[in-house]
Amino acid sequence: MIRTLLLILLFCFSYATKAELNVMAINAEWLWTPHDNHIDGGKYNKGDMSPFAYHNELNFYASLVHKKSVQILAISEIENEIVADDLAKTFGPDWKAYFKQGRDTATGQDVAIISNLDYVKDSLTDFGFPYGQLSGFFDKKKRLSKVVGAQFWVKSGTKQHKVGVITAHFLSKRKDNIKKSQNRQRQSYALVKAMNDFLIDVDKLIVLGDFNDFIESETLSILMRAHNLHSSEIMMGKVNVNQSKKKRMWKIDHILYRNLRATNFLRIDLKKYSDHDAVYTSFSLSE
Repeated sequence: MIRTLLLILLFCFSYATKAELNVMAINAEWLWTPHDNHIDGGKYNKGDMSPFAYHNELNFYASLVHKKSVQILAISEIENEIVADDLAKTFGPDWKAYFKQGRDTATGQDVAIISNLDYVKDSLTDFGFPYGQLSGFFDKKKRLSKVVGAQFWVKSGTKQHKVGVITAHFLSKRKDNIKKSQNRQRQSYALVKAMNDFLIDVDKLIVLGDFNDFIESETLSILMRAHNLHSSEIMMGKVNVNQSKKKRMWKIDHILYRNLRATNFLRIDLKKYSDHDAVYTSFSLSE
């Protein structure tokens, strides 16, 4: 009897102190709503989707989120706040979208964070769309045009952790050249400024999204070394730099973090819905 009680207590203690946080980043490749009678993107866009195709894609992402028990989703290449809200409604009543209108009027593309976690009041921000420079006062400036940050409460045992989440979408890698590569590096320095704001008062930080560069690039190195961020892909031993360039071409979406412990990393085929894979990470918050 005593042995049974001890086993029950041990199980309860283990359950109480174990907590997992599951996050995902998706590039939805031109997810445009047909319900707003407007097509965002003054220079580049693929037009509105049909209502059937639109709702099929929303449902596909919802099934993926539920299958992987995702609690935080960062999504890029959406048209506007309507899309973010529609995604949250499709995911379920406990989900909310966190959105700030971006500055990319050429494509109309935006980013959002969607979560079912408790939101830290007044933490939603675009950080003033910071700019970055490579070196010196006289270097050219490059702003982030698509960036959103929000903070959430995550419970682990008796502790409440405040987790800062930032997503951004960097300059496209298509038809890449030195100038575009350097501008992505400038955007990395801009994103470091956003991290600086959150690290004033958060326990833990997750930075994720479509950074349009490889994990070993200077673009990613700038992000990771500024505040000792880890890559969940590297920490889980999932990087294969010996793959051909063609096979690695779209491994440009990443999940970076600080003061957490990654326990899993996956790239997930989004089938016909996107030319990118989703990236997924589980984190342990065990005491």
